[in-house]
Amino acid sequence: MRVLLAVDGSDDARAATAWLAAFPLPEGARVRVVSVASVPTSALDIPPVRELQQSIRDATRAIADTARAALGARAETSDVREGDAREQILAAAEAWKADLIVVGARGLGAVSAALLGSVSLAVARHASCAVLVVKRRARALHRVVVAVDGSREALAAARFLAALPLPNSCRIDLLGVVEQPPLPALAADGVATSVGTQALVQITEERRRALEPALARAEEPFLGKVAGLRRLGATGSPGEEILKVAAEADVDLVVLGARGLGPLGRILLGSVSEHVLRHAPGPVLIVKGSGP
Repeated sequence: MRVLLAVDGSDDARAATAWLAAFPLPEGARVRVVSVASVPTSALDIPPVRELQQSIRDATRAIADTARAALGARAETSDVREGDAREQILAAAEAWKADLIVVGARGLGAVSAALLGSVSLAVARHASCAVLVVKRRARALHRVVVAVDGSREALAAARFLAALPLPNSCRIDLLGVVEQPPLPALAADGVATSVGTQALVQITEERRRALEPALARAEEPFLGKVAGLRRLGATGSPGEEILKVAAEADVDLVVLGARGLGPLGRILLGSVSEHVLRHAPGPVLIVKGSGP
């Protein structure tokens, strides 16, 4: 597995570095650190301008080297790029064929949810590989929630997690959420409304039954690997139900599959994935496509 850690010297990036230092990676995993220098361009080729530009490069190099040192033997190299952080992180991941990008949750959260240009959100949206967005201090994986919706992307997310050397004590909750269809505008008489309501209840139950085989398939990769494994079911808005379970259980990680192709063929975030990413209380791992 190839893991790219993006750092910028912020508290969020330091939290991501600490999280990665404790995160279970497969034997032989390779980690690279990248930091992007935002060097102002100028037509003035004079000493003060050159000194400013070089000081920014030096500070960015120090940030990258500090993160690499914090990871110890896990990190093999640290790299400094120049330009737009979003573009350069994605380019570095593509060039190295990274399986996972780790970033801090800078610009995410309820207060700053409107910051669509944030680096972390842009990387999560447009990376072609899995992305781990870290939101709080590092701690061991004791409980993980995996969202299951019957798609191949959700199954790939479960398999991605199961391929990691998880501690046997880790508890995995496979959460399947059935979204109840809305009651459409029916005829005004009570009979039509009653029939429609009954039909929607039956549709919801049928969806719940259809989700059971998907939960069973998502369960298979974890059998014999972890002591705690269970299936959870809920009815309602998928994003809200995932957040509800994550908050109530104080989970250490939420894992989702991303669905949908963008205009350039990249796998982008679906509405559920982005909603959870914005509002989850802790780290979120988003696995793209069929995984590595």
